[in-house]
Amino acid sequence: MAIADIQPADELEKEIRAAGGTAAQVSLDVTDPESVAAGFAEAERQLGPLDIVVNNAAIGTPVALIQDLDVAAWERTLKINLTGSMLCIQAAARLMRPRGRGAIVNIASNVAKRGLPNRSAYVSSKWGLLGLTQTAALELVDANIRVNAICPGPVATPHLDEVMQGHARAEGRSVEQVAEDWRTGAPMRRFIELDEVANVAVFLASEESSAMTGQALNVTGGLIMS
Repeated sequence: MAIADIQPADELEKEIRAAGGTAAQVSLDVTDPESVAAGFAEAERQLGPLDIVVNNAAIGTPVALIQDLDVAAWERTLKINLTGSMLCIQAAARLMRPRGRGAIVNIASNVAKRGLPNRSAYVSSKWGLLGLTQTAALELVDANIRVNAICPGPVATPHLDEVMQGHARAEGRSVEQVAEDWRTGAPMRRFIELDEVANVAVFLASEESSAMTGQALNVTGGLIMS
């Protein structure tokens, strides 16, 4: 597994190796086409032919009404969340197509299927990611490359705490109120765990999902059912 990031995580590499896996760290900036191409080439140099790509790079800010939104913040969000995924799909396709196989998994969001006040940049980037997923799936199907997406609900991570703090400030509420609304808003009345998203990513990357492409699977505790 190649861990690609602007600042690759040493701890994640150690965890993978401790579990008996093979890991390599690759420095990669998803907003820079040359960095993406070089990063993918380096991953293949270290680990061999590329079969699976999971696009997970994203930012959740800014949290603001559209009328107050800073254009530079809007553009940065789309550049990382949407253009970054496009560049990674592009690099993956160029490497996978000659070999006639591959699986690409894009991490979208439950807000790729609904609106959310104060999050227009993030929401728009994730709606766009689903369109990109379906288009890439159609373009790459002849090369036996499948492209699918996952739409998680709020995932219990430190980053979620930061996002809820932003909503609390923007909405004039406490973080506890925001957390309670988000936690109980889904039928399962809880946040999603990281492993629950990872398990679906493994499924979409495996031959168990060999007849699936262009799909967007909800992992939302029932919040989104279509």
